[in-house]
Order: sequence, then structure tokens, then C-alpha cells
Amino acid sequence: MTSRSAAGSNVWAAAGHETWAPARRGRAGVGPEQAEGLTFDDYVDDTVAVLHALGQSGSLDHPPILIGHSLGGLVAQRLAELGRAGAIVLLASAPPEALTAQEIALPYFAPLMPTIMSGAPFVVPDEACSVLALNRVPESDRPAIHARLTPESGFVYQALLTGAIAIDPGAIQVPVFVAGGEEDRIIAPEQVRQTAQHYGVEPRLYPNHGHWIIDEPGTDAIIDDVLSWLAVEAP
Repeated sequence: MTSRSAAGSNVWAAAGHETWAPARRGRAGVGPEQAEGLTFDDYVDDTVAVLHALGQSGSLDHPPILIGHSLGGLVAQRLAELGRAGAIVLLASAPPEALTAQEIALPYFAPLMPTIMSGAPFVVPDEACSVLALNRVPESDRPAIHARLTPESGFVYQALLTGAIAIDPGAIQVPVFVAGGEEDRIIAPEQVRQTAQHYGVEPRLYPNHGHWIIDEPGTDAIIDDVLSWLAVEAP
């Protein structure tokens, strides 16, 4: 299942890019309910199925540029490893190693750990989301963003926290853009640097940005940077 991407779509279209936002099982009315029991490989397989469907329909006739935010960034890394991308853009991306919780995040994630370690689905609570993910989003905009969040599989976050998802950098033969926010309370700037080092590229760290770097004040300038990079690296 896909939908046309809304965030920044006019900017991408003006630059000549057609954009799509894939959905996975456990979302948009597609079972299993609340993503229960799904694994990281399921997330990847569902995205591969979307790319295949777009290719079959004629909407995609070349390897796509994959833009991944947070967990989606790790999915993009795996797809590039599988040879399914023309370039990847990683924004506040989960790292190809264990995700290390920052000190400020511990009081908010500790209550979720029994659920995560049991593999049960969960949604980050409103307050935790506001403090950790949306700290650079205007407060008046935060409730609507949180309301759009959908459950994630605890099994996937187990794998994130334990470093069970490994990506071979030697298998990725396409351009890689790595960026994050200096005030991200989920993906620390140091982990952004480590991800960039993993792929032998320079990290881009943006001041006054947090984890919701995809839709914060100033995001348009980041999109401009990505477009400028793509014009050179993936014309």
C-alpha cells in the first residue's frame, strides 16, 4: 500500500521528483492488528513489495531514492544493502548498531521495557513523545503528531536496542546522505556521526533540530540541502 507523500511534496515535485510513502502491515487497516508479532525483516519485505508493485505499475522505472527517518532509516539501509536503492537519505536514522538511550530518555523508556522485551506492540506515550521526539516542534502542533503515531512491534525495538540488525557497508554501492539534529533526544549526535563513519561519509548535524527533523521549523532548509546533494550525487 502506498500514498503520495504530503510532507514537502510540492518542493520535491518542483525539483522533478515523484514521491511515495509506503505503508506496512499493521497500519492503514492492514493486519496484523497493532503490528503484533512483526519483525524487522517483515518491515523490509513489505517495503520491497511496495517497490515491486510500483515497478509493475510503471510508476517506478529506476532504482528509487529512499528517504528514511528514524526506524525508516534503518529500513532504507537494509534495502540499499539488498541493492534496491539508487541513493539513500538518512534523517535522524536508527543506527546500524545498538541504539543507545540518552540519559534524558531513560525515565521515559524504562516503563516501556517490559512491553518491548516481551515483543508486544506499543506506542510511545504522549508525554514521552513530546519530550524526546517533538522537543523542537511547537507545542501546539505536538498533539496532532502524536495522534497520528501507530503501534510498533516490540520485536523490532528489541532488535534495535540489542544491535541485532547489522548492515554490511561494503554491500552498499550507492550515495548515502546522513543527517541529524543536534538536539535529538532519541538518536544522539554521536550516533549520527557513527552511522556516517560506517558508510565513509560526512555527517550533517543541524542546530536547533531534534528527532522530528522531518517537520520542524527550519525543515525546508534541510530539504534544500538534500535536493542540492541529490543533484550532484544522484542526478
